[in-house]
Amino acid sequence: MTAFTVENLIRHLERLQARGPIPFDVKSGEIFGILCPCGQDRQTLLSLLMTILFPVPGFAERSPLAVLGNLGDVRRCMGIVLPESVLDPALTGRENLDFHARLHGLGDDLRKKRIPEVMDLFGIAGSADARVETYSPVMLQQLEIARAYLTRPSVLFLAEPTAGLDDAGRREIWGLLRRLNRERRATIIFTTHDVEEAEAICTRVAVVDRGEVVALDTPETFRAVMAVNDTPLGFDDTA
Repeated sequence: MTAFTVENLIRHLERLQARGPIPFDVKSGEIFGILCPCGQDRQTLLSLLMTILFPVPGFAERSPLAVLGNLGDVRRCMGIVLPESVLDPALTGRENLDFHARLHGLGDDLRKKRIPEVMDLFGIAGSADARVETYSPVMLQQLEIARAYLTRPSVLFLAEPTAGLDDAGRREIWGLLRRLNRERRATIIFTTHDVEEAEAICTRVAVVDRGEVVALDTPETFRAVMAVNDTPLGFDDTA
């Protein structure tokens, strides 16, 4: 089943400088990586998918997430983790989750059930009542993802989910996302510039270079092609 389909996403958007369409399908229950070398391109593309920015006419999108349809319904289907934290460091982890749950309209009974559930799921139950300012970088990211998952979104969007973490922290977040996908069948889309990260956790990877999808396949297929050609997965650096 397809969770998200993008067809002719961008004909022209000055900030992205797209040369052509960016077509891809995201299947329900997969981890889909958008591997892109340019930070501005990654940010712009994910902002479009998250409905933070709007595409120009020529956009056509067929999925339950009809971006140009009812934005309220669309955004209720999404869980979003941005590069910048939206947590209040002066509050505890539990208080942060309660605040965001209230913003999303979760009732008292549902909040009491889900908050300890997600804190346990993401490995931060022992720090539920500690102030967020005392959290380590990896704990902060675990809490950010727990916040985004509180509403049980149809699609979980993450922008650079391991940026700023050390190797141990990155691998911990990778394991968390794999477990969330395996145990909860969560559909996850994330952007990265890290080939190792894309290979480590993705079901499929779209390689976006200079505004176009230049490759779309499984990490296994990319590794096989690279082995045959004896070349690394990279991007065209020519002008």
